[in-house]
Amino acid sequence: MLSEAMAGKRFANPPKPDPEKGITVFEPDEKGPGNWVGAPKVVYDAETDKFYMYHRVRKPLGKGRGVKARIAESSDGKEFDVICEGTKDQLNAESLEAGSIIKDPDSGKWRLYVSYQPKGHMGWRVGMVESESPEGFDFWKHRTVMLPGDYGLFSLKDPSIFIVGGQYYAYVSVDQEGNYEVVEKNNKEVRRPKGFDSTGLLTSPGGRYWRDFRYVMESGGGAQGERGHYKARLNSLVWLPPIFVGFFDGGDTFYDNFEEWTGVATSHDLENWKRVSRDGPWVESPHGSIRYMDALIHEDQIYYYYEYTRKDGSHEIRTSSLELS
Repeated sequence: MLSEAMAGKRFANPPKPDPEKGITVFEPDEKGPGNWVGAPKVVYDAETDKFYMYHRVRKPLGKGRGVKARIAESSDGKEFDVICEGTKDQLNAESLEAGSIIKDPDSGKWRLYVSYQPKGHMGWRVGMVESESPEGFDFWKHRTVMLPGDYGLFSLKDPSIFIVGGQYYAYVSVDQEGNYEVVEKNNKEVRRPKGFDSTGLLTSPGGRYWRDFRYVMESGGGAQGERGHYKARLNSLVWLPPIFVGFFDGGDTFYDNFEEWTGVATSHDLENWKRVSRDGPWVESPHGSIRYMDALIHEDQIYYYYEYTRKDGSHEIRTSSLELS
């Protein structure tokens, strides 16, 4: 299959899932708009031969927003059971959002990176919890590892964590560059956004101290008639030689806020990302969004996990797996 694609001069083409045929992994607690279960991030661990998923549970605005996060495990990457749970109160937060779970290759410890908005603050930050096993995360023991003001930003959230060449990479959703006002926060000058989500990159030698912030995919701009520049939130990536293929959330106007659609981008170096999806969504739901797309390659299969808008307006988590070709 792969040789046939190469002979046809088709390289690094991720197979496109049909979201309507996806398997429901988790349903929201209640029906209706604003009731979500989603923002999945999944990793496979060869030692336990299990898949582990981070996801958050959200209520409508005014009714709690992001109320809790859960870790679930699976033997086949399709049927998951919840093994750990943490709440926004344990983070002293107004709300919590997307995060990432990963196993540190040196210590063997598991790490959970969670984005949350502290009580009394407008901006978001990222905390980290460590554990000997995925079921042992204790949210009371979180420590802040990405504070937006340290990078001259007002807010920083939704980390997507990868380890490449022994170095940690974190793609984070941040203020739009070039469309901000400078304000003072904690005796520092920071940028308060006037625009929308862009993607920034932080790196770390060990996953605790994060440095060298730079923008790698920005919202705004684009040619006349080009779609998807309202947001540019990179959620995941896979290595399909000879390039990295990423999946990002895009939108056209504020109407797409909370109902973004998935696009594809490519990069040779993890820093310079080129949008492939410029005329519209790569995939979408007939009822709204396909967002927070996470992709994982395991045994010649690519597993997609995504937040899917249902007919009643709520969001659920679905998965699709396809053979790589």
